[in-house]
Amino acid sequence: MQQVRDVNGTQLAIVRPASGGFPRHSHDEYVISTNLCGREAVRLDRASFDVDLDEVTVYNPGQVQSCTTRTPDGTAFACVSWYVPSAVLTALTGGAPVDFERPVVRSAPLRAELLRAARDLPGGDPALIEERLTLILLRLLDLAADTGGAGWSHPDTGGAGWSHPGTRGAGRRSPGDARIAAVLDRLRGDLSSPPSLAGLAEDAGMSREHLIRSFTRATGCPPYAWHLQARLAEGRRRLRRGEPVADVAHALGFADQAHFHRHFTAAYAVTPGRYRRVNI
Repeated sequence: MQQVRDVNGTQLAIVRPASGGFPRHSHDEYVISTNLCGREAVRLDRASFDVDLDEVTVYNPGQVQSCTTRTPDGTAFACVSWYVPSAVLTALTGGAPVDFERPVVRSAPLRAELLRAARDLPGGDPALIEERLTLILLRLLDLAADTGGAGWSHPDTGGAGWSHPGTRGAGRRSPGDARIAAVLDRLRGDLSSPPSLAGLAEDAGMSREHLIRSFTRATGCPPYAWHLQARLAEGRRRLRRGEPVADVAHALGFADQAHFHRHFTAAYAVTPGRYRRVNI
């Protein structure tokens, strides 16, 4: 394993098995994986199947798995694996047990999000990584999980919000809408520092997971990421007014000028210094 990182009680890792594959084994956690390089021939309990590069695998705790792999000549097999304790999943379902019925989900967006989280492991923003991984779990619950009944709802929604696939009403407004509006007002009102996800959730009377999901439904991205983009947009305005890069970074709560530089360049494909020079 390389680049193992603890993320809110889970472990995210890039795995390169020396043998190129895995002998029969099992895990106490859910294991969510996608391949970086190569394809797998998997044996999971009594089932056999192939896993391609555009797929995500989801294995339940205790399932016995093994695989052989195929890679292009001169390359080694590698995958991103995320180890998720049962308590993390049941926290999302209000205590309902989770059993993933589909071990393979073909979803290029999900794969891209998992790879993005792994790519950001060294030096990445922990809050952004946590949000991204939470959204992956929520999507997998919709796509591949059985929660022990015809439908399930998160305790924060009183049955009006999250549901098992096929039961969610189109366009339904949830009781969280007013609370999400209040969260947006709070985020807009203070661009001087990164928000605390736990604090936002407590003020809104929601769990962190439900806040992330409801906020993303309303705005298209989770709260920490939304606030980061708002801070960067404010940074652009300040740079156009000619404010020094270091002052802008400090005023908007970035740890240092390099931190601001990295996020600004990733968002706008231009450094803040160059942006300032061509706009004043």
